[in-house]
Amino acid sequence: MFKNYATRHLGFFGLMLAFLTCCLVSCSDDKVESGGSFDPSKSVKITDFVPKSGSVGQQLVLQGENFGNDTSLINLTIGGKKAIVVSANNTNIYCYVPSKAFTGEINLSVGNDKMGVQTAEAAEKFNYERKMVVGTLCGYKNERDDQGWNDGSFETCTGFRNDGVMQFSPYDHNQLFIVYDQEPTYGQVAHGIQILDLKERTVKTIIPLSKFNNERLRTIDFIVDPFAYDEDGNVLTETKTVVDEETGLETEKTVAVRSDAQWEANATARQKHWKEHLILAADNNDNNYRAHSVYIVDRDSEGEFSANSSVRQLACYRQCNGASVHPNGEIYFTSYTNGEVLRLDMNKYWDTVEANAVSAGSATWNPYAKDNLYDPNTGESTGTGAFQKLYTVQDTGWEFQIDIHPSGKYAYIVVINQHYILRTDYNEATHSFAPPYQVAGQMKTEGFTDGVGKSSTMRRPYQGTFVKNDKYVEEGRDDVYDFYFCDSRNNALRYLTPEGILTTYAGGSSATHADGKTEGSENGELRDVARFNRCTGLVNDVHKDAITGENTLIFYILDTMNRCIRTITMEDNSSEEEEIPLEPSEEQTAATANVK
Repeated sequence: MFKNYATRHLGFFGLMLAFLTCCLVSCSDDKVESGGSFDPSKSVKITDFVPKSGSVGQQLVLQGENFGNDTSLINLTIGGKKAIVVSANNTNIYCYVPSKAFTGEINLSVGNDKMGVQTAEAAEKFNYERKMVVGTLCGYKNERDDQGWNDGSFETCTGFRNDGVMQFSPYDHNQLFIVYDQEPTYGQVAHGIQILDLKERTVKTIIPLSKFNNERLRTIDFIVDPFAYDEDGNVLTETKTVVDEETGLETEKTVAVRSDAQWEANATARQKHWKEHLILAADNNDNNYRAHSVYIVDRDSEGEFSANSSVRQLACYRQCNGASVHPNGEIYFTSYTNGEVLRLDMNKYWDTVEANAVSAGSATWNPYAKDNLYDPNTGESTGTGAFQKLYTVQDTGWEFQIDIHPSGKYAYIVVINQHYILRTDYNEATHSFAPPYQVAGQMKTEGFTDGVGKSSTMRRPYQGTFVKNDKYVEEGRDDVYDFYFCDSRNNALRYLTPEGILTTYAGGSSATHADGKTEGSENGELRDVARFNRCTGLVNDVHKDAITGENTLIFYILDTMNRCIRTITMEDNSSEEEEIPLEPSEEQTAATANVK
C-alpha cells in the first residue's frame, strides 16, 4: 500500500565543500569578486543551482551574479514558498528548500525600495520531491502550560497531558480512542477516556474514570464478539433441535446466532458496531491477587461508549500494565508484580454472555485468575480454567506491554522501565505464546543508538504499531511488517525490522538544533527538523493522498509534554504543518478563558 521514505540529504560539510568550489569556479571563470556588495544598478542572474532535486529541508546552493552578501536584502522563493537563506557571497547563495515547493520555480529578488530591487528567475525548475513530514492535528501548549483540558473542535481543544496509548475502532477508523495513565505528578487522577473523531474533527471525553473507581488505566484495545445483532443491539437467537447424548431424546433449544461471513457481508454498520467492546488494563495491586486488572466495556443502549456503558471486571490479578487482544480473540495480559504473562480464553466468557442473552439468565463470570487456572502440564483446571500463566518475562517489577503482530504469529514485549524489547512466538498447537527472547535494546541500559539486536539502545520505549512495508511485499517476504514505536525519553519514533535492525525514524534531532536537545515542538522534515517531547501513544492508518488520490500512510502520535496530537504523513496531507504556537490563537484563547 505504501513505501518507507528515507530522509537522505547532502551532509553539511559536503554542501559547504560544494559551496566553496562554486565560489572558486565563479571567481576564476566569471571574474566576479567573491563577497562583494549588491549593486542595484546591475542585473541579478541565476546561472545554476545544486542539487537539482530534493525535498523539504534540502540544502541548496544557487550560483550567479550580483547576489551581494547581505541576506536581509535577499528574498528567495522556491515553488512560490519562501526559502531560508543561510548566507551569500555575491556569486553564491546557500539556502534550505521550504515545504510544499511543489511547482519548483526559483525566483530571487535582491535589494529594497530605498536602493532599488533587481530580480531573477532560474532557467530550470527545482524538482521537488514530496516526503513524509510531521504536523500537528490538535492541541497546544501555552507558555504557562495552564490551558487545561477542553473538549471541542480540533481548533480549540486542549489537554493530552498524560502518558497514554491509542487505538482505532475496528469498524470505524474515523474514531480514535485514547486512554491516559495518571498525571506526570504521581498520585493525581488522570483524564477520562477520549475519542478523536477524525471525520467531524472533534475531541470528546466519553467515559469518566469514575466508571473504573478512578483507577490507573494503562492500555486500551478492542475485542469483537462472535454474535450477530439486530439494529437495536439485541443478540439474534434461533431454535435448534438438540439430541441429549445420554438419553437420545430430542429437545428444542434457543441459542444465540453466531455471526459468519454472510452476516458480515450483509450487516449494517450499526449492527456491526454492537460487536465491539473496549478492553482496558488497570494497574492496581492486591496481595491476594484480586486487584482489578482487565475491564471489558460494552456499548450503551444508544450504541455508544459512554458513562452509561456497562463496565465489567474481566480479569483480576496484580498490577496489570497491559492487555492485548490476539487476532483469534484470546486476551494476553501482564503482571508487573511478578513479571508474568497470562492468557485468558475468551470463549468461556462469551459462553457466559450467550447464556444470559438467550434466556435472561443469571450466569456470572468469575474474573479471579488465581481461582480459575488451567495447567497445561497436567491438563487439569481449577474453577473455569479460563486463565493460564504462561511465563515470567524476567523478574519482578518489569513494566511491560504486549504488541501482537497482525498475523498473530508473534508479539513484541516492550519493557518500558528496563529499556529493551523481547519477542514471543505463538504456538499454534498449544494456542499460547512461548517464552520470549531479547531482540532489541540492552536490559537496564538507557541510550540512543541505532543498530542490530542488543547493540542498539533505547530509553523508555512505549506504544508500538506494526506497519506494512511495500518493499517486503514486492520481495515476497514471509513477514512484511516493521514495528514502529515511541522511544519516549529519547523524544523519537523508531522502528524495528523483522531481522532486528533498530533505526530512528523521526525526532530526536539534537544534532541539528542550536539548543542541542532532543525535545522540541518543531514540525516538518522527519529527522533534521521535527522534534517531539515525550511521545508515548502511536497508531498508524491509511488515508487518501491530497494530491494523488491514492492511499497514503499516516501516523497519529500522542505527544505528551507538547500537549497535542501530532501526525506524520505525506507532505500536503496534514492540515497543520506550521510550528506549534507558543501562545494560543484568539479562537483558542476564547475557548479556554475560564481555565485557571
